[in-house]
Amino acid sequence: MTDMPEVTGRDGYIVALALYEFIRSEQAKSKADRREMDEEDAKTILHVRFDDELRTLAQIDRDAGREPPDCRRTRSIGG
Repeated sequence: MTDMPEVTGRDGYIVALALYEFIRSEQAKSKADRREMDEEDAKTILHVRFDDELRTLAQIDRDAGREPPDCRRTRSIGG
């Protein structure tokens, strides 16, 4: 991805939210139905590009009494 100008002023948050909710939706599926590689890639992108937003989203979940999805990475960047 190239650095692009902000469109809304909240672009990073919106992209992070989409990735975060994608991870949550994958984790709600049975193991057989999950797209594990996509889920792991989403986690990596969240940590590398949107780490601050990830912390904010997890805190919003905890404040609302919800369990945040498991966003821990299980593989290193680029592999």
